[in-house]
Amino acid sequence: MRYFHNPRCSKSRQCLTYMSDNVDIVLYLNEELHPSVYLSLLQRYDGDVSDLLRLQESPAKGIDLLSYIMDALAEFLSQHPFVVQRPIYDDGAVSYT
Repeated sequence: MRYFHNPRCSKSRQCLTYMSDNVDIVLYLNEELHPSVYLSLLQRYDGDVSDLLRLQESPAKGIDLLSYIMDALAEFLSQHPFVVQRPIYDDGAVSYT
């Protein structure tokens, strides 16, 4: 299990207090994550992909998610991790925000 955490985010800090000891904390803003990590999250997310993005942040403003292919979106997130909406809890099957 992994928890994508941003220590500067109050909601992410609050959720962290509920995590068990066996959760791998991923500091995605400090660690360079391969696009395949984001692709896996996007493909398994049980909801609207727009829930995982901070679309008001530049350079995400104006992204047309209907025309974006998942591979390209994963590459985009790898290059711009601050666009990731947090927190994200990944249980290995389905990811939740």
